Amino acid sequence: MALRTFTVIALLGLKMLGVADAAIRTYPLDERCVYTLRLSVDEPTTCVFPGTITGLVGAKVADTPKEEASVLLSHASGAEYFSLRALKPDATAALNVLFRGKVYVLSLVTGTPSDRAVAFAERPNRPRDVPTLSEEELRSFLERAKTRARFVAQYPAIDPGILWQASARVTAYRDFTATVEEVSRFEAEDVVVLRVRLESTSERPVQYYPTALAVRVGRDLFPARLTEASGLIPAKGAATAFLLIHGSPGGGRADLGLNEAYSVIVPTVP
Repeated sequence: MALRTFTVIALLGLKMLGVADAAIRTYPLDERCVYTLRLSVDEPTTCVFPGTITGLVGAKVADTPKEEASVLLSHASGAEYFSLRALKPDATAALNVLFRGKVYVLSLVTGTPSDRAVAFAERPNRPRDVPTLSEEELRSFLERAKTRARFVAQYPAIDPGILWQASARVTAYRDFTATVEEVSRFEAEDVVVLRVRLESTSERPVQYYPTALAVRVGRDLFPARLTEASGLIPAKGAATAFLLIHGSPGGGRADLGLNEAYSVIVPTVP
């Protein structure tokens, strides 16, 4: 309750300073994510953490305007917050935030509308039990992952409730490759949705079993609970497939992250 109160007070304070709702964002703290913050040349972006920040390590970031710097940083030692401002219209930079023994990665870009206030909140203790979801509910999560980009573009002030990251992990087969292009995660439900590009190198079409798609992470195999795939890769062509993973095969949470070394299992038709 104290943490939630702190976050709400911080955001209310920023609103009182004239910050529009559309420019305020709240993210759950997750060291497995890369957070992209949109900065402005004319307005500051203030980031608030739920406690004292241990350290800040940046690239193209400086606390005084310098020729090689793209982003100006303002931070007082022992504070729970820092502010950023772009020094160039096309600024790009990176910042690692050390907080409570973990590193949180921020990617900084110039963007419109800019993020004026960003609050990072600790997640409540996650239940170890995986909620039972019907096929209809699983389908709704898959659709939300598919339409995330369009939703964010249309409603930038509303949090879609999805952790998301682009990827480029490739699983190579004899006649085709399977590339994980996007990973979406729904934290509370322990649902992960992968968008996979299947690209053929063969002169003949490749047929596969769409309902048998799975992913391997290390030694663990996770069969897809739901798929959206055609079962056919065109000759010298490409197709897109979506896989939804929910929990672990043995029961309980899988807690698969956005940066896992996913290998896509594609059983082909003989």
